[in-house]
Amino acid sequence: MMTVVGGVLAALGLVSGILLVLAPLGVGGAEPGYITWGMFPVLSILGYTFMITSASSANVALLSRVMGGITLLLALGAIVAIFAADNGLIAIHSSLSPLWYVVVLGIVFGTTGLAVAARVQQELRQAAVK
Repeated sequence: MMTVVGGVLAALGLVSGILLVLAPLGVGGAEPGYITWGMFPVLSILGYTFMITSASSANVALLSRVMGGITLLLALGAIVAIFAADNGLIAIHSSLSPLWYVVVLGIVFGTTGLAVAARVQQELRQAAVK
């Protein structure tokens, strides 16, 4: 049950991040408010935490890699959008603030998730050797 609830919460958090990236580009007509800004980090972390509480070490590594990879991809998408907007390649329909927000949090969450996954994998390998 915790895994399902965590998956839904994490998905809502990641969708909030996607909306924050798409809104300044005018895609989908979304206009995320302050709640969406808060939902991206809070629900992503809360969902991840719920999922790993009942997971095996191997699944913790997998979930960390997946969440880290997705948030890094969000950050990369935001960086590309900022670059394209700054060079006049795309039109921005609102402030770049949501994109910078996703860049900062996406890099922090992404690198942390991938580092946790690598650490758990290393510990699993060491335990297998002993």
